[in-house]
Amino acid sequence: MKKLLVFTFSLFFTALSLHAQTVYEFSFSFPLTNETIAYKACYVDAANDTGKLRLRFISPKSPDSILVDLDVIQEYPDDKSDCFVSDRIYYKLQNAKYIESNDPVISLPKYLCFKKDPATGLFEPLGVTNSSADCKADVVKFTNVAFIDQKDLTKEFVLNYFKPYDMFYRNLFVTNNTRALTTAQQNIKLYLLVVANVFDKEIGQADRKNMNDAIAFFRKIKEFLGIDQFIYDTIANLKDYNKKTVEDKINTFFKPAPDDIVVFYYSGHGFRKPKDGKPGPYIDMRTDYKADYMVYSLSMEDIMATIQKKGARLNLVLSDCCNAFVTDTNPMVEPPATKKSFGVNWSTENCRNLFLNQMPTSILATAASPYQLASMNNTFGGFFSYFFRTALETHFSFLKTKVTWEQVFD
Repeated sequence: MKKLLVFTFSLFFTALSLHAQTVYEFSFSFPLTNETIAYKACYVDAANDTGKLRLRFISPKSPDSILVDLDVIQEYPDDKSDCFVSDRIYYKLQNAKYIESNDPVISLPKYLCFKKDPATGLFEPLGVTNSSADCKADVVKFTNVAFIDQKDLTKEFVLNYFKPYDMFYRNLFVTNNTRALTTAQQNIKLYLLVVANVFDKEIGQADRKNMNDAIAFFRKIKEFLGIDQFIYDTIANLKDYNKKTVEDKINTFFKPAPDDIVVFYYSGHGFRKPKDGKPGPYIDMRTDYKADYMVYSLSMEDIMATIQKKGARLNLVLSDCCNAFVTDTNPMVEPPATKKSFGVNWSTENCRNLFLNQMPTSILATAASPYQLASMNNTFGGFFSYFFRTALETHFSFLKTKVTWEQVFD
């Protein structure tokens, strides 16, 4: 029996960091009551507002080098506070675990701080502090910041902060020598059908970006997996953008073998029908908004049911649209805060665990819960679409192991 997962989301944000997986090395000196300790730090950003920090230092109470592991999680500011600072992002450091030496019983820094560069608009590493709430709190600035890409992740560098038994090390240097794909796996096809309302005056620009990003992202997944073919098509023009064309295309375009992957992706307007108990939205297939929306629309759940009958091993049915009243529209909001991003390769095993898993799985996911809206920005695209891709990349990370679709959507 196929496993069906259904997810809906409410996406409302104030200040969010936007970035791909990144590794930094910092140097800084942090003052105690009577002394100052010099730290070296490796920060692995997991691309979902969390990460891992490894601090290496020597305590005044011990001549031995100390290595401590800290969980990192973004702390969102109170935008109603008199102390709201829009050009800073704070990451709380918590759950200290001492890997080398015992706890020296000293106060570690409590926050990482990033600050927006007005020239580039990007948030750059600034320093550490003990408070994210006090605007006037001193930030101890980093004396050195290095952005680490794939070529810099040598064994020598990684072993300075991680042990051979650590997941980060093992995924890079031990388990990354993955088995070759079988002939059957090499012959797997990834089908992608994108339906996008690119001509709408309000959201068309954002929908076009969503469409292009989806095509590029799933093509990248196909290439990384090493499977045979990426087959995609779009419905994104006035002539074809209608209910019948989409229904016909779903029936004729998807011709999967039992091991293949099918993705249906919609970006446009969506709504709920009165007295309809389905949690998912109806996608609006009208080009003339005076037409009857009760007639010219398609249920995402009906689309899922049709696609499931095709018999593919993995079905992803995704919609970046509202799930409220037909008269409502997507709120256009400011994009999240952006950072530099650097190319740290994905874990082959993690990518395969999701897309080549032998367990037949069907996933229906949409941007908004019933009676809620989906946020967009014309240059950034849809928030759901971006954070879906980010969640996937986070779980392709070397920080993760034995990943599941439930974890991705959590």
